[in-house]
Amino acid sequence: MPRASEGEVCQAVLSFVTEGAYPEESVVAAELTATALAKELELISQARQQVENEISSLSRENTTFDADDWIVQAKQLHADIERSRVTAREIVAQHEHTRPLRSKVEDAGAKVGLIETEIAFNQAVAETLEVVQRLCQQFQNGRAALANGHITAAIEHWESTSAAIGRDAFFTNTNVMSILTLETRGLLQEIEEALRLRWDEHLKVDRQHGQFQVIKGDAADSLDNTIASLSRLDLFTSACEKLLRDLCIAIIDPILLPRADGGSRAVSITETGIRIQLEYSKTTVAETLNRTTEVLDYLRQSLPPSILAELPQSFIPSVSSKAISGWLSSAIPTTLEGLEEFEKTLDCVLLFTNTIQSWGWNGIEELVSWVNQAPRLWLTRRRVDSLDSVRKVLAASKGTTKQVERVEKEKLTQADEALLENATTDDWDASWDDEKDEESTADQATTTQPEDDEDVSAWGLDEDTQEQFQPDTAAITEEEDANDAWGWGDEEEEKEEKGVQSKPSQANPGTTKPANGELPAQSSVPREMTLREVYTVTDIPDSILDIVRQQINDSKAISQFAHSTSRVASSGAGLLALPTLILAMFKATSSSFYSLKLGSGQMYLYNDSLYLAGQVRTLMEEHELSRLSSDVEALEKFGKFAYSKEMQTQSTIVTDLLDGAQGFGQCAEQPFKTECDNAVSATADRIRDVYKEWQPILSHSALLQSVGALLATVISKIIVDVEDLGDISEDQSKQLVALCNQISKLEDLFMPETTGDTEAVPVTAVYVPNWLRFQYLINILESSLADIKFLWLEGELGLEFSIDEVVDLIEALFAESDYRRRAIADIKRAPR
Repeated sequence: MPRASEGEVCQAVLSFVTEGAYPEESVVAAELTATALAKELELISQARQQVENEISSLSRENTTFDADDWIVQAKQLHADIERSRVTAREIVAQHEHTRPLRSKVEDAGAKVGLIETEIAFNQAVAETLEVVQRLCQQFQNGRAALANGHITAAIEHWESTSAAIGRDAFFTNTNVMSILTLETRGLLQEIEEALRLRWDEHLKVDRQHGQFQVIKGDAADSLDNTIASLSRLDLFTSACEKLLRDLCIAIIDPILLPRADGGSRAVSITETGIRIQLEYSKTTVAETLNRTTEVLDYLRQSLPPSILAELPQSFIPSVSSKAISGWLSSAIPTTLEGLEEFEKTLDCVLLFTNTIQSWGWNGIEELVSWVNQAPRLWLTRRRVDSLDSVRKVLAASKGTTKQVERVEKEKLTQADEALLENATTDDWDASWDDEKDEESTADQATTTQPEDDEDVSAWGLDEDTQEQFQPDTAAITEEEDANDAWGWGDEEEEKEEKGVQSKPSQANPGTTKPANGELPAQSSVPREMTLREVYTVTDIPDSILDIVRQQINDSKAISQFAHSTSRVASSGAGLLALPTLILAMFKATSSSFYSLKLGSGQMYLYNDSLYLAGQVRTLMEEHELSRLSSDVEALEKFGKFAYSKEMQTQSTIVTDLLDGAQGFGQCAEQPFKTECDNAVSATADRIRDVYKEWQPILSHSALLQSVGALLATVISKIIVDVEDLGDISEDQSKQLVALCNQISKLEDLFMPETTGDTEAVPVTAVYVPNWLRFQYLINILESSLADIKFLWLEGELGLEFSIDEVVDLIEALFAESDYRRRAIADIKRAPR
């Protein structure tokens, strides 16, 4: 029943008070709140006021107003009002009395709803348990069918159970769902395991003993039913992949993966299956491919079509790759003698691919491509083998050395002969003109002193490196003719007229120049002179040359009639590109080998590189291979760079040793005197040690040139340090002379090779460009002012020192005096 609103309750109470009307049942059952009481009182007050107003109005209109009646009615109205108030209070009290009853009604209603919910829940639980019981029964039925070997029935039970679990909404987000899911998964795993066991029973692969059998079975246990069940569970693809992997390991690998000695295992095929023999035996490529064909043919006849469909996707390509890596790649010959057998191998491969294609199988594209690319593969094999041969030559070398002779012929004029006759030595080590290298009849020149800007730049060295090995560059005139084979210039002729030995040509390290003597009248009839010199090389260049020569000879031989039908004949021209790679391989790997295995390895590398370059040039001219000219030049630059690298190292060592003198600033005082003595002695000893170390390696002229460069570096530093001294006392002067004399004793290293009874005279000035400058410095340090003045005015001091240098040395050696001032003035006024 709908309850009355608060307004309806108030209006009903007012009607009861004013008119005595009883409220309806809905109003009586309604709750009278505190706010309703306030509103009710307000309505009663309004009704009272309205009554009073009506009485007043009636009293004014009625002239015959009876006061007593009015009073009686008023009292009666007052009594009615009081009675209404009592009635209202009674109503409120009755309302408060009904509240506990209402609570009991609500509580009873709630209990009724709970009981109804519990009844519904119990009904749902009962239904769910019934469903679970049915599902569990299906699980049991599926396992029972599986135990009886009815895998198809077990799969059907599993599928229906899984579908029922998915359809039933009662199981969502419940523990029952988890339990049923685990049961479903467990049943599926049992089915899969049973299928794998049955699959293995049909297709037995024994990886350990190399055996394979196909047992198809019958009826429900047939291989086709097993395949259908696997496909139904999406397990067939993975099962096939595992089978093919096992077949590769058990059958294919023993056939196609040979041992290091080239042995392989034979195969026995019968109606019952395949069996790999335990023993290894020597096998040819043809036999291996035949065995592989027999295995594939057995699989083709024994396996179901559904499995055979998987073979071209992975199995056949794997067989192709293993055949190439295991047998075919190694069957590529490295010599021309093996080409005939290689052709037979290619025919066997084509026969194998045609057989596979006749079965309608794919996957042998890699083998077909391999046959088509045989010329490129053969050339690649030759390239790899030749480069590996270079590595083997370097690794196997025992450092055996031999001496080789360099021979060159020069055309001499009468003037040249006169200079040679007047030379102080029998040394023929003249400049080797680059333009005449092509006329060389034997080995090329050895070490090259990096003093000339042109030659050093050809080595790939920077200017700093050039300056390090040419301390006397300023003494060489710009007018010197670098293209002159002997390097004679006007300035050198002037020096020879004054009795001073000329400086070496800057073209090559083996350069010497005759000194002293006047040029006789020249003759227009030239005479040929043969120049010979011996130096040491290792066994490596000849071995490298044999590898290069083999490529060239094979390139010509393969174009002959005997190999005209060979598939790889078209690659013959490509062999001519291999010498470049061989020489590049030598340059890339030789530096570390020579440094580790040979003493003075860089000097050996220099000799070997130039010797090899000369031999390759001869080979190039013999076979007209102009393409090798750049390789020859690069090899020469490589050798010169090795020489320069060794010279840099030794120059750094002697410079560091000489730094121990600390600029000779206090060389006459202890303990600096001892330090200077030790530094100079250690420097001189180091140069002698280098001389002994390089003597059996370099040619004599190259040896003198190299040691001369180191000595020139030491002398340049000494001269600079002495010139930087602002004040030189008498004791310092004597000590400096003693120290310089220790360096001067190294002159005995520069003895020329002599013949007959000719007395040998050191040619130090020829190989040490600043040697005369150094000797003049010693003279200045131990001479008087008059002697120095005489050397400048009458001697040749001006050829080695400038005016400023001489003046600075005089001011450092002699105290201020009129005599010193006059001497300096005379030196400055003297004509140059």
